[in-house]
Amino acid sequence: MTHPWPTMLLGLIGVLAGLALPFAPTWVQTSTVTWPVPGQAVTSSSAAIVPYRPTTLTATVPCSALRAAGPDRTVLETGTGPGTLDVTGARVRVDGRTVPLAPSAAADCRAAVTAGPGGVTVESPDGRRTELTGQPVPQVFGFRTDLGPRAAAGLSVTVEVTDPFATTPGALKIALVAAQLGASAAVVVLLPRVRRRRPRHRPRWRRVWWVDAAVVTTLLGWAVIGPLAVDDGWASMIARNVAATGSPGNYYRWWNAPEVPFAFSQELLAPLTSVSIAPLWLRLPSTLLAVATWYALSRGVLGALLPVRAATIRVRVIAALCLLAAWLPFNLGTRPESFVALGVTAAFALSLRVRDPRGLGVLALVLAVTVPVSPSGVIVAAPILVCAPRLLAILRGGARTRLIATASALSCLLAVALTIVFADQTWDGLLIASDWHTFFGPALPWWDEPDRYRYLLGGDQQGSAAKRLPILLAAAMIPVVGLLALPRRRRDVVGRAALRTAAVFGVALALFAVSPSKWSYHLGAVAGPAAALLTVGVVLVARRARTPDRYTNVVAAAGTALLIAAAAVSFDGPNSWWLPVVYDVPWEAEPPRPLGLSLNSPLPWLVAVAAVTASGRRLARAPAVTTMIAVGAALALLLGSFAAAPLRRSEGSLATVNLNRLTGGGVCGLADDVEVLPDGPTLAASADGGEQLTGFAPGAGYPPAAPPPDPPGRGASTYLWGSLTPGTESTGRATSPWFVLPPQPANGGVTTSVAGRTDGGNRLAFEFGRAGGDGVTPLGEIVPADRPAAGEDPAHPLWRSLGVDATAVPAGADRVRIDAVDARTDPLGWLAFTGPRLRSVIGLTAFLADKGPVLVGWPVAFLFPCIHDVPWVRAGVASTPLTVIESPRPSLIEDRRRDVGGVFATLTVLGQLHEVPSRLVGRPDVDWGSVQVFGGLARDAYRRTVTRELVPGIGGVAHPAPER
Repeated sequence: MTHPWPTMLLGLIGVLAGLALPFAPTWVQTSTVTWPVPGQAVTSSSAAIVPYRPTTLTATVPCSALRAAGPDRTVLETGTGPGTLDVTGARVRVDGRTVPLAPSAAADCRAAVTAGPGGVTVESPDGRRTELTGQPVPQVFGFRTDLGPRAAAGLSVTVEVTDPFATTPGALKIALVAAQLGASAAVVVLLPRVRRRRPRHRPRWRRVWWVDAAVVTTLLGWAVIGPLAVDDGWASMIARNVAATGSPGNYYRWWNAPEVPFAFSQELLAPLTSVSIAPLWLRLPSTLLAVATWYALSRGVLGALLPVRAATIRVRVIAALCLLAAWLPFNLGTRPESFVALGVTAAFALSLRVRDPRGLGVLALVLAVTVPVSPSGVIVAAPILVCAPRLLAILRGGARTRLIATASALSCLLAVALTIVFADQTWDGLLIASDWHTFFGPALPWWDEPDRYRYLLGGDQQGSAAKRLPILLAAAMIPVVGLLALPRRRRDVVGRAALRTAAVFGVALALFAVSPSKWSYHLGAVAGPAAALLTVGVVLVARRARTPDRYTNVVAAAGTALLIAAAAVSFDGPNSWWLPVVYDVPWEAEPPRPLGLSLNSPLPWLVAVAAVTASGRRLARAPAVTTMIAVGAALALLLGSFAAAPLRRSEGSLATVNLNRLTGGGVCGLADDVEVLPDGPTLAASADGGEQLTGFAPGAGYPPAAPPPDPPGRGASTYLWGSLTPGTESTGRATSPWFVLPPQPANGGVTTSVAGRTDGGNRLAFEFGRAGGDGVTPLGEIVPADRPAAGEDPAHPLWRSLGVDATAVPAGADRVRIDAVDARTDPLGWLAFTGPRLRSVIGLTAFLADKGPVLVGWPVAFLFPCIHDVPWVRAGVASTPLTVIESPRPSLIEDRRRDVGGVFATLTVLGQLHEVPSRLVGRPDVDWGSVQVFGGLARDAYRRTVTRELVPGIGGVAHPAPER
């Protein structure tokens, strides 16, 4: 080393700067919410405060409001449940504790509630003070009153909430970041590099260029037709909020706590969302990462493990197939596994290739950049641990001073991870986020790691056949390569390479145990090592098959049986994928059976392997043949399924959405294929004939736990009939009176609300007619398409709208009635319906034009690139959405669930969501999701101001305790 002392000094500076970053002063934002807006009338309002308990709360209630309310009416409440504040004319209830209010005759008297870190103080109108020491600040979901604006005049509430994550670096932190990164850049230059003489004849890659082209083409095509990743919507919404507000919070849950210290991938994604939020655009990073991983594997890893064979067409094709089989099922989209997969593969290549301290520095940088991406980033250590002896040998080379300088430099480069994590976060933020994450979960210990494989072998999208195969096949390859390469006399170059690759894969799987969640989709991070193991394993088997002996044949037979078992278990999984509504793949809920073959049985695999190996009379080749047949079958199934999906159903297809983006067609994603059917006026009954009821009751006949859209006799439920009779299994028939049907525009129609079932013997139809002097002449009837909710709770059945478009109404019709039949006797066989009403048909994009902000449920948030007016979450406050786009039922509504810290809990705690009927164009039977509109009180009718304060990174902000 030419400059050991400067290297040592710079390394020390970089390490100390990185260690100081979490504790450096940071600007922290505090939101002050004042209700009502000064100078405006009092009106009940939502207020999405996260966490639900603000830092401080002050409420002032004039005696005029207390007198107007009396002892029972609510003067002020901040939500429902025991944790909130509830004030009536006679008492204050805080977190379940009640303080009576004594009246006063003074004209300007008031009651006041003051809450802060020390407890809650209640001041009665007569001046008496009650101290509730240790009582936490009440939860706030909004501000509601039963009083009118005049009676509530003078009522006011002020809350302050400090967000420990809404931070901006102070001057010292900026200087520390600059020092750390500058020192890291300098030590990379100063670390010595061993210059090696370049070979006169470089390997020629031209003959295999078409393999690279095929891989890249496949990856580009997969970006168009491939499935959604589980958290595409979640990650993209976090990135959008980061880009809009600078807040890195979780957006939907955990009280908006960020993923600290593993939020790097979302921060990298945030700038892309400022350009476009089209699915195809947001898939670009994972696609580029896939291409980079291919080159890191084919040139870096395999070039080092198999220096002679790696550039051959045969090995390159095997590697391409294995990587595609391991990458495609897991790593498309915005989840962090694609970043980790590249990091692990690059670290593997560097661990095999580095020869000097500078190479170790680059390896340290890869480690530092990968770990903050995701908890699964820890598996980047797997190749380093396996190759530790040779890496330590490089480190130990030279004098003691050089060793200390190199260690200092490497520590400086590893400290880049601290810069990534704490450049805009604090130690307080890390502790609070970790506490909230652990409390709300998932937070599983290492010994629950078998859960990951239980999910992988499950019957839902986590256990799909294509996801199972690369993991199970690679795991089955470990004993094969071990038995073929462990005997000392068999440890040639290929044998040593296979053992090393198997060790990397095995250690990587073991390191997954430290991750706090155990979902199977994390396994996409080992795509590179899995592909390397399968490739090297096939090469090893083929090499041993050239000169087989009894030992080799026995190992080949046992290995083939193990690999066939892995393939059969893999294909016993369904061809199921996340949010299947956006693609119609074959065998969605069952094991795939191409050409009628039961691939979950060992027999077809045994026949196929025997047919191939018998042709060459080489039993020893059977493990390699089995591997390649299984990989090829998985790829054919995967690519064929998603190529067929848009052909089977183009409506709402994600592939069609992406193709439209490329060809200049629709650009609004799923919204282009969704129509909203808002209600019009209820139709009036005519005098042409009354109702005819047998087994149906007017105004009744439905479960008490499932009331109709409006109370019976009002609104949409002005006319109402049902056949449910408690304790009996009845049947019946109902014909409603004729209703006057006015002329309809082309986008009009008629609809009714229905609960119960309309199939299995039950039936509901619209009958149309024309009124004349002799009564109503029937013109025909139409049975509307029905779509009962998937996973509906029988104890709380959902009402839904069924209707007929104006274009389908018989010409000349001016009357309509509903004919219903209940012929089922099972517990679900009842039927209830309302009188008809008008409706209109409007595209979803047009419907949402004046109904923002729009909260898109996380499962579908990736699919609506034209929805730009979304709720923001910043500095402890979220804006309340007016409209919610919900996922298909059973809906995943973490954003509203208080038990997981849902950010938008105010939507259901104080307000109400009313569903507006909608449908997938041309396919009303498909449950694409739902549209819901917020109501019940005003949205965000308060004044909000944001202030900043420079605080230390430790002890600078309070640590709110998580709760459910």
